[in-house]
Amino acid sequence: MSLISLSNDKLLLEISPEMGASITKFKNLKSGKDIFRPFPNKKKIIRKNCYFAGYFATVPYFGEIKKKSFLYKNKYISLSKTHPLEPDTIHGEGWVSKWKVKSKSKKSTELLFNHTAKKGFPFKYQVSQKFILKNKSLFINISILNNDKDSFDCGIGFHPWFNLHKISKIYSNNFTYTKEYEKKIFKKKLFLKKKFLDLNKYKTDQTFINWKGIAKLIIDKDTAIEIKNIKNINNLHVYSPPNENFFCIEPVTNIGNAYNIKKHSKIYQGLKLLKSGKKFEAKVEFRLI
Repeated sequence: MSLISLSNDKLLLEISPEMGASITKFKNLKSGKDIFRPFPNKKKIIRKNCYFAGYFATVPYFGEIKKKSFLYKNKYISLSKTHPLEPDTIHGEGWVSKWKVKSKSKKSTELLFNHTAKKGFPFKYQVSQKFILKNKSLFINISILNNDKDSFDCGIGFHPWFNLHKISKIYSNNFTYTKEYEKKIFKKKLFLKKKFLDLNKYKTDQTFINWKGIAKLIIDKDTAIEIKNIKNINNLHVYSPPNENFFCIEPVTNIGNAYNIKKHSKIYQGLKLLKSGKKFEAKVEFRLI
């Protein structure tokens, strides 16, 4: 399936509806530099290769569901594995599914994904995802509509990938996260008192809570962006794995392992209870600086 291409005089964006509405290219036209990690030329545009894209949405929740089971009305519902490279059910169905194109112009597009609940997440929902280029910014707007007769807990995540460089670092207001201890005890823990993370030095996979909605990301010597919450995003997840040449900075509405935390604790986990027929929406801005 062909890619959707959006552009203005500063930015170029390419999206694959077939491969989970993932971004295959997000480029600064002035410098010629990639902002998000570009999709490898040698990879095929197929659903499972969304894992190698520059961005995908995590819907209807962000993070893993451990042991591939979902607790609903005091019963455990088994879930299928989401992706062959992941041990747990993770990030919902959107990133590994085909999306339909609802509308497209030169600088914007809207894609739709419909989940029937025949497998995977046990509730029916529909997701709209809008991509808009404006000046030096990419805006992404995601909304989840509950098409089920029952209410369910949900969340929205924006999952961009970046190539790691010697000076890559993220600046934010704090790096506090929820720590799980033995016997299912959860508490807040301060990860670092500094206002930035050196992504070469600090290797982590944590959702940082109490995000004030603006972060500055230095990607390389020529490229920096501002990541800004426009609507309903209170957390910033940082995934910087050891021995890899990439990292992820993810604005998310719920934290990792949220369903398990909610099952055992009253501490903040960010899930949204979505009633039948209602929508939940989140919007983020990635601005070149």
